[in-house]
Amino acid sequence: MSLKELSRMGLSQVIVGMGVARLSRKFCPKNGAMILYGHRVADDEEGCLPGLRPSWLTEHLDYLSRHYHFLPLSQLLDCYERHQSIPSNSVVITFDDGFRDNFTNAYPILQQYHVPATVFLATGCVSSGNLPWPQTVGYLFQETKVDSLCHRTTREIPVTLKSPMDRNTARITVRKALGPMPRVEREQSIAELSRLLQVEIPRERMLSWDQVETMQKGGIEFGAHSFSHPWMALLSPEEARWEMETSLHEIQHRCGIARPPFVFPAGSYTPDLVKMAVSVGFRCVFQSHHSLRVNQIGVNDQFSLSRIGLPNAPGVILEAELDGPFHALRGLYRS
Repeated sequence: MSLKELSRMGLSQVIVGMGVARLSRKFCPKNGAMILYGHRVADDEEGCLPGLRPSWLTEHLDYLSRHYHFLPLSQLLDCYERHQSIPSNSVVITFDDGFRDNFTNAYPILQQYHVPATVFLATGCVSSGNLPWPQTVGYLFQETKVDSLCHRTTREIPVTLKSPMDRNTARITVRKALGPMPRVEREQSIAELSRLLQVEIPRERMLSWDQVETMQKGGIEFGAHSFSHPWMALLSPEEARWEMETSLHEIQHRCGIARPPFVFPAGSYTPDLVKMAVSVGFRCVFQSHHSLRVNQIGVNDQFSLSRIGLPNAPGVILEAELDGPFHALRGLYRS
């Protein structure tokens, strides 16, 4: 455990142990809904995306079930559309991308605590079984045994891959180069990287549509997260609209949801893209702002919803962040 993580844990234990969180819950109720999000639910860092340990998710849901009211996202949107008050101390649980561990690891825990949740699917990844491209790139650099790479994403300049730090630096460089590429060009480049790094692209890491159907029958809701998980602020308007419309139509067809909710991949959006998402026909759009923790009627609307990340940490840290000096604590370990 790093010094930063130790400090984070120690501060959280002090906040909870001194009763600060308990007093906050008692005297400062949250008049609206907090929306929490995660990605992978697994005890590893495959693709350089750390998973939330299932045991930690259990601790999070146990804490939330004792002190908050779980609200389906669709019910929150009903409140906005009908201009009805949102139940106080509400929590909405969401997951992004559609990783298979959401079914194998998260779904049983959600059922155990009777928690509604929404999973935002990168629909092309679900259909292919491939990881979203940033995690695919991460996986290639995690698994490679070659000592160097020369590729168009490195400007044809050889870069060393001899140490973990070298590989991580190269991964970041390659990701930045791939981000602005059109989808087809990016996919071709990743296939080239797979060959040069001598690592096979992993398969069957995402939910299948059969698993989506099973989860939907069990009360889990689904939304769109684009088709190929691009950084949409870097796309042309035509390609951005294609990503939105394609994912919308697939959710409509596969899940029977006429107006699904939408989350921009990696939080990459512009005001014009928000307007585009509304015009395409999504029921809501997220524009997460660090300063906005609680979604409230009159403060924001269904096209400017804000979320808070579930910490990849034990439940005591979630308690300290939600009910303690949240901004100060997050600012400390983010610095």
